[in-house]
Amino acid sequence: MPSISTLNASLSKPTPFFSLKLWVVITICVSLFIVLTLLLLSLYFIFSCRHRRNKPPFAASKKSCLVPKNFHGCSSTSSLDRRLLSRNGSEVEMGRGNGNGNGNGNGNGNGNGMAEKLVLVSNQWCDKRKSDPVGDLGSIGKCRYMLREIEMATNEFDDSHVIGSGDYGVVYRGVLLDATRVAVKQLVCNSVKAEDFVVEVDAIKSIRHKNLVKLLGYCDEGNYSMLVYEYLDNSNLHRWLHGWVGRQANSISWTTRMDIILGIAKGLAYLHEDIEPKVVHGRIKSRNILLDQLWNPKISDFGIARLLGRATSPLMGMSGYIAPEYAATSVLNEKSDVYSFGVLIMEIVSGKTAIEYSGTELEVYLVDWFKTMVANQQIHFTPDPKLPEMPSLIDLKRIILIALRCVDPDVENRPRMGDVIHMLEPRDLLLTLN
Repeated sequence: MPSISTLNASLSKPTPFFSLKLWVVITICVSLFIVLTLLLLSLYFIFSCRHRRNKPPFAASKKSCLVPKNFHGCSSTSSLDRRLLSRNGSEVEMGRGNGNGNGNGNGNGNGNGMAEKLVLVSNQWCDKRKSDPVGDLGSIGKCRYMLREIEMATNEFDDSHVIGSGDYGVVYRGVLLDATRVAVKQLVCNSVKAEDFVVEVDAIKSIRHKNLVKLLGYCDEGNYSMLVYEYLDNSNLHRWLHGWVGRQANSISWTTRMDIILGIAKGLAYLHEDIEPKVVHGRIKSRNILLDQLWNPKISDFGIARLLGRATSPLMGMSGYIAPEYAATSVLNEKSDVYSFGVLIMEIVSGKTAIEYSGTELEVYLVDWFKTMVANQQIHFTPDPKLPEMPSLIDLKRIILIALRCVDPDVENRPRMGDVIHMLEPRDLLLTLN
């Protein structure tokens, strides 16, 4: 082996590089390698953090209404971005179909040194803060998701997880750490204070009925306000009745349609009559009716109008469903929901949209069309031609009579939803075939 003196002599020999000694050249090379490595790592972390901050399409500010380019909920127009509508065959709210999910959220449960303690409540990762302004966890449990949990669930709000855009925001699908599939609705317009937001969300979360979409929790961190809902995998009623981009509408049997109508009526009656304070929905339409695998209808977006205050127009996205007095005053009450429900019945029976446009772009309101068909004794032409079997004339008359009572221009003549259920359930309504 060479001696130390021989090694020192070798390292001290001059090199072709500016006659520098070999040990100096080696030292310079090692130093440059270390500096370059540190520079590359710094650039990676800088761009990674910047990408994470800019990844979500928008941040819902609590003090203003921010409108992203792919969302029209806060603007004057009610049209939806076609790129969102065509994604995964999904369209609005939490509706998804055929296995792609109406929305999923992913929950992360690691504390990472935060003061909050994550606890598992009702199969959800929930955040029980020591300084919770609302109080301790109740029987149902307050589920507050960390922003990082939602980011993980939606792959940093990746566009591939966008499944729809509705009146109030954009909806993402995701999967929580415990494999629970959820729909994450990122709210666009929220002018409510953080404390009031939590209180209102907790009130909505306590409302449970088999015909209402279940609110699992929320995320209210930074500029974000998000609601986390249960996942429903059979899309929304609008798509089943009218189809969606690139797909034809599917045929739903008459019996299933009647069961859907009854389920919606029960959900509305619960909101109007069985809880205190009562909840007026304000946006009853086919896009806000989600379906599970057994075709059970579930009403979505109840309580959000009150949650967001006056940040959104009360008439936004409700063309054809609006009660006359509501359009004139913008004042909501239960009878406004009853009117919208009557229009929804006509939509389910006929397969027509609330407003139809002719070749000359003339608007034909579904309510006016039904009244004309009844006046001309042509109700046998009102059922959806896509029905696999036509209903009996007596069943058709019965459901049309209920719908017409719900859309009565005189508010006092419209039935309560509890009365509508009684009209829908019994089969002893006296109707003649004449």
